[in-house]
Amino acid sequence: MRDIAAAAGIPATRFRPPARRTSHPTVAADVVVIGRPGALTERVRRVLHERGLAVEVVGVRSAGVQSRDRASDGVPVSGRPAGARSCIAVLDRPPRPRRGWWDWRSRRLERQQEDSLIDAVSDVASNARNLGLLVVAEASTPGETDIVRERARHVARVADYEAAINGNPLTSAFYLLTSAADCSSGAFPAVVDWALRGPDS
Repeated sequence: MRDIAAAAGIPATRFRPPARRTSHPTVAADVVVIGRPGALTERVRRVLHERGLAVEVVGVRSAGVQSRDRASDGVPVSGRPAGARSCIAVLDRPPRPRRGWWDWRSRRLERQQEDSLIDAVSDVASNARNLGLLVVAEASTPGETDIVRERARHVARVADYEAAINGNPLTSAFYLLTSAADCSSGAFPAVVDWALRGPDS
């Protein structure tokens, strides 16, 4: 976990009290979680919700934004998430496994997945004044680590660039590798810690 946390740039820090939750649909969530429906997205949402953060989930697929809902109370949310201070983009497993660095078909599907995630982050950033980004990427086996790190770094870098070009620069952009099935590492507490620290972290 130590080298992953170092790559993610998430230093150790003390927890701040969690933000107060609200059930009013017009009030912005504390954290916007962007990703395809799946185990990793659900686990990230759950651990944030358990710490008292208001979480809004934005589902994406290769064609773009799929659905939005306020996960803390189940109230549907229309339009773009407004005023969130933290955004977590979940990069789950690719549509098909890559056979090697030369597998351009798999790489093209990965890029489509990454581009959809970057577009959704840009959408959130365009409606927030101070937004920090954390890309949480699924790396289930040691053999996937290098490819997943490359993909997560790409999403964080391009999302940061796109936000700056559009006049809504991110306050920070980090990435973290983990697995939805991992119960022993400190990755998920680190995600909560990052979300609690706010946009200037």
